[in-house]
Amino acid sequence: MTRLRNIGPEGHILAIGHLLFAGLFVLASIHHVERCIHVDSANQIFKWVQLDGVEVEAYRFAAIFPQLIVKVVRLFSVDLNTLLWVASVAHVLVPYIIFVLTAHVFRTPWIAAGCALAAVLCTRLTFYGIVLEANYLLCYPFLLAGVIHGPLRKGATAGTLLILALALFLVLAVHPVGFLVALFVIVLLWPRLPEQRTILVILGSVTVLWGGLARFLLPPSGYESGLYTAAAEGLDQVHRVSKLPSFDFLVGHTWHYTTHYLPLWALLVVLSVLLIRRRDIRVLAITWAGVVGYTALNVFTYHAGETAMMMEKNFLPLATLVALPLLLAVGDLRSRWQSWAAVAFLAVSFIQFRGISFASKPARERVMKIGALVSEVRARGVRKAVVLERTLDEGGLHIHWALAFETMLYSAREGAESCVTVISSTDPPVIPPGKNVELSPFDARFNASDLDKRYFQLPETAYVLIPDLDAGHLR
Repeated sequence: MTRLRNIGPEGHILAIGHLLFAGLFVLASIHHVERCIHVDSANQIFKWVQLDGVEVEAYRFAAIFPQLIVKVVRLFSVDLNTLLWVASVAHVLVPYIIFVLTAHVFRTPWIAAGCALAAVLCTRLTFYGIVLEANYLLCYPFLLAGVIHGPLRKGATAGTLLILALALFLVLAVHPVGFLVALFVIVLLWPRLPEQRTILVILGSVTVLWGGLARFLLPPSGYESGLYTAAAEGLDQVHRVSKLPSFDFLVGHTWHYTTHYLPLWALLVVLSVLLIRRRDIRVLAITWAGVVGYTALNVFTYHAGETAMMMEKNFLPLATLVALPLLLAVGDLRSRWQSWAAVAFLAVSFIQFRGISFASKPARERVMKIGALVSEVRARGVRKAVVLERTLDEGGLHIHWALAFETMLYSAREGAESCVTVISSTDPPVIPPGKNVELSPFDARFNASDLDKRYFQLPETAYVLIPDLDAGHLR
């Protein structure tokens, strides 16, 4: 007991952070199938297992670490289910490593605490969308902040500058809005490093330059290009902002549908009170400008709405914009108030962690439907099947573009020879009914003959149309 008292509030909060990540590791392990066999994740993880090289999606160079971990483990020829487990826990391992670095190597415990809080503050459904790169904007900015507030504050050595450049690159190269978050971190820490203003100016200039040139140096995908048009269209609807689906999502999940964002806004109010009481109007203005600006950007860009997981993904970085200045402000408080902050930190972490756990239901239901579909196809003696989109929709299995990868990963967990693939077709079908036709859901790299036989074995035969599959079997 005496030893615990000697740790102090700072140590208590870091202990809570370690426990929080331990809990996330447990959830990632329990739900590794649901997290990996899910639309975009299934598509990308299939390629991690199947291909020898490193796949970089849409120039998101800084998002490859979980993939590299899977590639290393794959060298030992482990089974597919183990690789899926590794892929799932690796996405928790990356932020946890950053938490440990900032807490125990860079000696910036309050920034580390912010990293732990950000990991859960705005996360619920997105915990089950593990390859969404916006997840990394909940940890990479804290690495950048930790280097600036720790090693750089002590001196601009060559090693520190190298680490600083790497940390900045990670934030910039992981997501198109990464430069906005990086700029927020640099401006927020500006008052705390008067001796290193020149380096901060250089960092800010590089960040702004990246934001202006990245679109031309790294051409955006079709999806990203459409977002620029969508943002312009959204601005035209500023007069009816309260009617936009994106605004309704944010407000609705603060109180009406769920209380998911309520802790975020409550902590923003607490932070504002702390800053006003100590008359730190500059940090208050920076924080509110970041939060309001980023919220407006996403409300207008995604004004038409998206799926619930994708909408949540859009607002994820708000957790960083609140958690970082909040925990820095807590670090400036007296020990007695920090103790109360540790209690609040524990309460918020528990509430949000509980929400993440409960949010497994939609992902679990989708996996169960995929399992039922695989079982139904197998019962007909088919390994390569085509099912009508209408049937899948009636069975509650929506979003079909990655179904081939989802069914392959699900079925091949029992062994490569058990692999089954199912793709969807329009209703009426675009293929001659009653005939076997050769359809491929893959590009040239993924023909049946090219599959890694350790994990996926499909016959080099035609796909079979199953027009009479009962949608009720998927429910």
